[in-house]
Parts: sequence; structure tokens; C-alpha cells
Amino acid sequence: MALFCKRVMLLFVLGLVYSGTSVWSADLAAHRAIYDLRLLSGGSSADFTDVTGKMYLDWNDVCDGWTLTQHVRMIFSGPSGKAINNRFSFSSWESRDGSEFRYTMRSTTNDKLNEQVEGRAELDPERVGGVARFSKPKESSIDLPAGTLFPTEHLFLTLEHAMAGGRILTRNVFSGTGDDSLNEVSAFIGPVIAPSDEPDDLSQSNSSASAALKGLRSWPVAMAYFPYGEGDHEPEFEVHFRVMENGVSPGMDLDYGNFAIRGLIEHLEYHSPPDC
Repeated sequence: MALFCKRVMLLFVLGLVYSGTSVWSADLAAHRAIYDLRLLSGGSSADFTDVTGKMYLDWNDVCDGWTLTQHVRMIFSGPSGKAINNRFSFSSWESRDGSEFRYTMRSTTNDKLNEQVEGRAELDPERVGGVARFSKPKESSIDLPAGTLFPTEHLFLTLEHAMAGGRILTRNVFSGTGDDSLNEVSAFIGPVIAPSDEPDDLSQSNSSASAALKGLRSWPVAMAYFPYGEGDHEPEFEVHFRVMENGVSPGMDLDYGNFAIRGLIEHLEYHSPPDC
């Protein structure tokens, strides 16, 4: 259960972080959002029969980079009625040029600490590699291969790829959620959705949040996550979401094969541009 919940957190870190302004041509919006989490399908196992929860996300432009703060609470209800309360907190800063990344993560189950991660990562100027150094849970480091991206730069690149009409993009991404958070991520991008066409995720969302997203183009995206360097032909998990041209995702589905969780936006507000 703890490993699964950590993977859910990883998906939110990688799948909903589109924000800020940068050298990229995409005109993206720093924002604060709240998502409602529900079991979409499956879940009829001995471990749990239902899942509910909330995710708070705050993404901001701080001039020299971007900050992300996330809090996730997920309640897994078992067949006997017993509930398991999982909480996650993640915060990070990524430099504007994508070469530096600082991160902290904390997860608990029923208020008992599961894992605490803290560290920083750097890529060399030529992008021929880098290193991630952890101070928690213990002093350690992992080498990052050439071409590794941190979450913000990867997601800017994905949206740029979509705007240019690209369909497939595969990159190595380090998310900072643990010493196993280097993944090969393949993004599959669908055709642009015109503002006049309103998919289910927007129509099902809270009216005030969906109203703030109307009139924007969007793209459906599916991302598959593979462990780096293991040559697996099947992904560990997949996430399906839609990204608006301003970088906000109104919803996402987390697909684990035998069950899936849906997150729908219920509150959205935009940050004012920073005075740099």
C-alpha cells in the first residue's frame, strides 16, 4: 500500500506540473488548484474497495525558477470498513534553466511516518550527466544519465511538442520522490482539442474552475512510466490527462491495470506575475 501511494504521488508530481513563464514559447499560468480524488474502476480486492481524497497544488514563478508545493490525502477503505489514511507532502524548486533541483517529500500512513526524502540534484552545463544527492532518509547519491530532465523542463518540452504537432516524446525524468524516482517517461499526445469541444473532464469539474478554463485549446496526453535502465516492455503505471494551453490540467486518470483513480479539479486560482 505504501509503495502504491508513493507511485500515485509521483504521478501527480510529473503529471500536473505545468506552470510559470520561461524561455519556452508556451504562455503558461502559475496557479493554485485543488483536485478531488475518487476510485474510477476496480478496487474490489482484499486490500481496498474504495478510494477518496484531495490534492492541493501550488505552482509559482519565483523569478529564478519555479516552486511546487503539494499536499495529498488519500483514504483507502477496506472491505471490513477499516480506513487507511495516507498523506503526502512534496515541495521543490527548479532553476529556470533546468540545471538545478531541490526537493523534499514526506509520507505517512495513519500518522505513522513511511518515508522522508530530502536532497538536491544538478546537471552539468553540457547536459552530459549529473548527480542527485540525498540527505534523507540517509546520505546517498545516484548518477543521472545524459539527457536527464527535471519535471518542469520535461513538461514544458511536452507541451511545446504538442503545440508543434508532435505525437510521441520519450525522455528520462528525475522527480525527487526517492532513490527510485528516475524514470523513462514516454508521452503520447493526441490531436489538439478546439475550445468549442468540451471533454468530460472539464464538464464534470466544478463550475467555477471549469469556467476559468473555457475558451482554451487543449491536448490529450498519455504518459507511461518505466524504471530507468531495466529494459521493461510494460510500464509500471500510466497516467492519462488533458493539458490546457495555459498549462492547467482539469483532470487526470491514474491507471494501474486492475484499478484506476480519477482526479478532477474543483478549485482554481491564478497567481499574479512576479515582480522580478
